[in-house]
Amino acid sequence: MEETNGPNLSALHQMILKLLQESPEGMSIYEIREALPADIGVHQHLDKRVRELRDHYDIPGKHVGSRFVYQYKGPRQNPITDSGAIATRLRAEILHRAHGRCQMCGKTVADDGVKLQIDHKIPRNWGGLTEADNLWAICAPCNSGKRDFFATFDESTMERLLAPESVYERLLATLRESPDNRTPSWFLEFVANFNDFQEDWQRRLRELRTPGIDIDYRYEKQKLPSGKVTTFYILTKDGVLPPNHSDIIRTQSKPKKRDDDLGD
Repeated sequence: MEETNGPNLSALHQMILKLLQESPEGMSIYEIREALPADIGVHQHLDKRVRELRDHYDIPGKHVGSRFVYQYKGPRQNPITDSGAIATRLRAEILHRAHGRCQMCGKTVADDGVKLQIDHKIPRNWGGLTEADNLWAICAPCNSGKRDFFATFDESTMERLLAPESVYERLLATLRESPDNRTPSWFLEFVANFNDFQEDWQRRLRELRTPGIDIDYRYEKQKLPSGKVTTFYILTKDGVLPPNHSDIIRTQSKPKKRDDDLGD
């Protein structure tokens, strides 16, 4: 068995790591909870403890039938050095920027009684840093709903969706992979901005229609957060992006000059 007392591992972290190392087919959070000794207390937030282990170990999650399991693959080649701890001044800056409003659903502390939580837009496990540009203040239901939606993709799928340098390839791949062919707008925004910030990601989505790809949208209420109306995008006609698709899209998206703009 490999060494389990890695950097700053608590006794609980070591127990979880040992269980995963001894279960090559993977374990769900519920199976981990059942396997832990009862005398160490209530095992709350075990998913967070697993995420903390991922700073130093490769522990991807994936769906196996109806189960979502974590599999131990070994130590990470490039351990995450960003602790994820948010300094008091940075936390205050993010909350001030939100003006008491959830930056995901728009509900407010004053009118709706929500409590805001500081969240990493791009998860730390995928390289998201604990810095102002990657943090936002969202309510607890939105944070929970975001985690649930991310859990519908295993990590190998997420890595494939986020790998392309082209924002158009990332958006199209995400539309293809989304459950029930319905992709919430906030998730497309996350994918569009993963490795190159898009000032107008929705324009990139509109431009994606130009190579013969059709995308529709509809407004729906989500279970979480309660009563929230979200825009869902639907891929209604798929197509193939040519290697030079970025140049083609830019050319087709340029506004056409009027005859009187062309001179004599």
